[in-house]
Amino acid sequence: MSNIAPTKKKKARQRILEAAAESFQTLGYARTTTQAIADKAGVAEVTLFRHFGDKQTLFKKIIQQIGGGVNFELLEEKLSGDLEADLTTISQHALHFFITQQDAIRMLMFESVHFPEMKVALAQNPNGMIELLVRYFAKQHDASKVQVSDPQLTAQAFMSMVFGYAIGMNPISDLLPAEIPVENMSAEFVHIFLATLKPNNQ
Repeated sequence: MSNIAPTKKKKARQRILEAAAESFQTLGYARTTTQAIADKAGVAEVTLFRHFGDKQTLFKKIIQQIGGGVNFELLEEKLSGDLEADLTTISQHALHFFITQQDAIRMLMFESVHFPEMKVALAQNPNGMIELLVRYFAKQHDASKVQVSDPQLTAQAFMSMVFGYAIGMNPISDLLPAEIPVENMSAEFVHIFLATLKPNNQ
């Protein structure tokens, strides 16, 4: 019996987290109720309280999950030093993550107006991407492979383009004059940056 109970407990906890994430992203924090989350997860409301205490604690747990998710060390290990290949790898990885998480990110953006502390979770992955790019551009600059006056500025400019497309443009891509595949957009971002980053003698 002792081997079965923890498994059931874990499954209930996971169902609650999944139901809460869907509800918060669809309805927002204020309109989501613990009873509705419990019903969606197929558990009693008291089970939700036993696992998470209250709605605010559960919401913070969902925020932590949204804030995490990108293994920056693993991504950095994939970089070869080839500027075009590396920027393509970074942009495609970032686009895939942000597009996958776009509903949750927009929910956080909306809720952060009422709950400013949520900005920390919202900024976690963009900050991680920017820090990776700062290190990368600095190394490339030291090796005379790129011309950048400020790696931080260049990194933020690159990530702003990727993040802005993923959250602002991709959701309405089917309504734009031409629907362009994400891979093509990623390639165009890299092409634009390569034209300005490479030293004049290359």
